[in-house]
Amino acid sequence: MQSLQYLPYNRLGATPNIIVDSLPIESTLVTLSHWPASGCPEELKADLSAEIVFNFLSSPDADLVTSKAEAVSNNHYDEDGLVGIFALLNPEEAWAEKEFLLDIATAGDFGTYKNREAAHVSFVLQAWAQPDKSPLNRGVFRRPYDEVTAILYEELLPRFSNLFQRVHFLEQYWKDEDLLLEWSEEAIHSGSIRIDEYPDLDFSVVQTPNGKEWVAGRPKVDGAPWTHSACHQFAVHNATSSSRILVTDGERHDFYYRYETWVETVVRKPQARLNLKPLAERLNRLEGKNIWSAEDIKDIVPHLNMAQKAQSSLNSQSVKDALMEFFSASKG
Repeated sequence: MQSLQYLPYNRLGATPNIIVDSLPIESTLVTLSHWPASGCPEELKADLSAEIVFNFLSSPDADLVTSKAEAVSNNHYDEDGLVGIFALLNPEEAWAEKEFLLDIATAGDFGTYKNREAAHVSFVLQAWAQPDKSPLNRGVFRRPYDEVTAILYEELLPRFSNLFQRVHFLEQYWKDEDLLLEWSEEAIHSGSIRIDEYPDLDFSVVQTPNGKEWVAGRPKVDGAPWTHSACHQFAVHNATSSSRILVTDGERHDFYYRYETWVETVVRKPQARLNLKPLAERLNRLEGKNIWSAEDIKDIVPHLNMAQKAQSSLNSQSVKDALMEFFSASKG
């Protein structure tokens, strides 16, 4: 198998390449991606791009393709892409750590995990891309996005093996997230945070308290949005398979479609996204003011919520009923 190298997406040009977790260009030989309409070969498809890479490495065409390819690339930085590129560059080591590596990719893309250390690795990789937490110089993040992406891959690919095998030494990058995750899981287990599931609608409601004592005792992650700081997303996604999620404390409400609804999946089969803008208009009529807005359903993780963490005059039940009626009507 010919030795491949990572090359930034915007510098591929005519170099024969393999694309992981994004879209091909004219010089791409094969695309290993769960992105919509990526052109990934049907026989290789899987829920994760990293899993598609492993399918490719075990396919009869792998040696032929890699003998012609000179580079591997991705147009963005994330855990799934990093694991996939790492596996192509280091196939023997990747096979030996396959399940753990896929767990890292799953944590990054879908917010679920099996091994807690895989969650820790995901938190570290996320921290690298955040100016306030990254070990990289802050000046890096003032550069164009494609340059930042390239720097992250160039810095992390050589370090990745050591990072995921010794993540316990990197506690400073994952401790805060882990405290919130642990607290959230305990709150779900005790019933302080309640998750009501409606499987026929692929919908779950995450009900959190809003008392001052409860809020004061909740671990905080700097820079985290309300929905994230209310209950760690990993805890929610490990507790429910629903792809439509409403997080509410009775006064503030945030609905979102999980990332699984944007990519092409094989095992996970979420219900289709619906345009939420008509629902936002209905909620604004009920509110008597325009505070609700809906993001485009073509966005990676679109939300329906209130501007600037506004408090709603609608309670959790009213918002839940509106969502359930909206989803039920689509089923005909």
